[in-house]
Amino acid sequence: MKDGVRDTLVFDMKDFRHEDSKAYEALVPPAPLGLNYEEVEFLNALSCAVRLFRQGDDNIYVTADIETKILVECGRCITPFEVDIATAFELLFSIGSESSEESEADERYYDGETLDISEDVRQALVLEIPAWPLCSETCEGLCPQCGAELNISACSCEPTDEAPASPSNPFAVLSKMLEKS
Repeated sequence: MKDGVRDTLVFDMKDFRHEDSKAYEALVPPAPLGLNYEEVEFLNALSCAVRLFRQGDDNIYVTADIETKILVECGRCITPFEVDIATAFELLFSIGSESSEESEADERYYDGETLDISEDVRQALVLEIPAWPLCSETCEGLCPQCGAELNISACSCEPTDEAPASPSNPFAVLSKMLEKS
């Protein structure tokens, strides 16, 4: 059985008492999940497909597939571009509290009344944000001397001894030091 589209990742377990499984579709705004980052703009609501499965009397097995689109700056040319990100996870929720120090990394708890996967979704999405986004693998970046975007046109700057030939190689200056000694 599929419910209508939701805008939250908090599930009322009273709706689930007499069923073995239930599927939900959700379009969740990123702001309530704490997905506010200076370097990343979430362009769309998160598209979530969540399935709950009863395991025994009180355990709930959750599967979730999440997709969205973000805007990031290229690490070489600083041009903003869009990236589709997606993630999926499977977790088992048990009634109880997280006070046990020996709990497993993939063990989650709920109070028996509501099950909230918001934090799990937030953490899974954060891991999918590229650490060093590139608009393309062949991006030339910016000229380290004049700042011209080298993807658009070549600049007239001459390579100098002070500027390393490759801005991505921090050790290029070491070869110059060896030549002098």
